[in-house]
Formats: sequence, structure tokens, C-alpha cells
Amino acid sequence: MAIELTEEEINKMREKSGTDIQRILRELESNAPGMTEGLGAITGAGIGGAASFAALSGLGVSGLSAAGITSGLAAAGSIVGGGMVAGIGVLAAPVAILGIVGYSIFKHKKVKKQTAALQYAIGELYAIMQRLQMNAQYFKNEIAGINSMIEMLTTRVPS
Repeated sequence: MAIELTEEEINKMREKSGTDIQRILRELESNAPGMTEGLGAITGAGIGGAASFAALSGLGVSGLSAAGITSGLAAAGSIVGGGMVAGIGVLAAPVAILGIVGYSIFKHKKVKKQTAALQYAIGELYAIMQRLQMNAQYFKNEIAGINSMIEMLTTRVPS
């Protein structure tokens, strides 16, 4: 059974799906990090910075005086077998690592959302194509019926 579509309905469906697909393609082509990825990186780096700050003030002599900072850096550096300079790297690592993790999480969510939108647009196109094919079959049957009627009437033409 065919679903009859008007020309206006077909054009509206075509226009809507075309707009959706163009928007999705623009998003996919724009591979530049957006606001959400930057926010994820800042959040992760902020958490890493807070953890490093807490570790610096808690390791060695407590507090943030010159003695507290130097002993905190030396204690952090001793984790990897180094001194104060290695301690800077040890305390900077959580900032970098958590910043990257935050960026990656938000980037993954963005890609997942884009993939879902693309799959939706493809599904819409398939639905339009199916409805058009159903109507094409309907009209094909109508045309076949009209042709057989013409043939029958042609044989009845008086000679």
C-alpha cells in the first residue's frame, strides 16, 4: 500500500534532511577543538593543579614558606630518584595528564554526539527514499493498469 505524498511534503522532507546533513558535515569538517573540549582541558588541569599544590604544601616541611616549597619539591623529586628539579616535573605531571584526560573525555562526547546526528540524518534520508520508492511502485502499478486499459480499448476500436 502506497503512502501518497504531495510535492510540497516531498520538498519539505528533502529540504529538512538537506539542512540537517549540511549542518552535520560542517561540524564533522570542523575538527578544531571547540569550547567544550577547552572547558574539559581547563577543568582537568585545574584539578591536577589543586592536587599538585596540595602535594607541594604537604610533602617535606609543611607550609608554603621557602623551606616548605624546597623540601616539598625535593620530596616530590625523590619519588623518581631526583631532586628539586625532578620534583617540578613530578608535580607538573598531574596538571598535564588530567588536562589531556579532560580534553579527551569531552572530545569523545562530541564525536559520539556528531555520530548520532549523522546516523539520524542518514536514517531520515533512507525513510524519504523508501517513501518515494513506495509511491513510485504505486504509480508504476497505476501506469500498468492504464496501459492495459489502453490496450483493451485499442482492440475494441471499430474497424
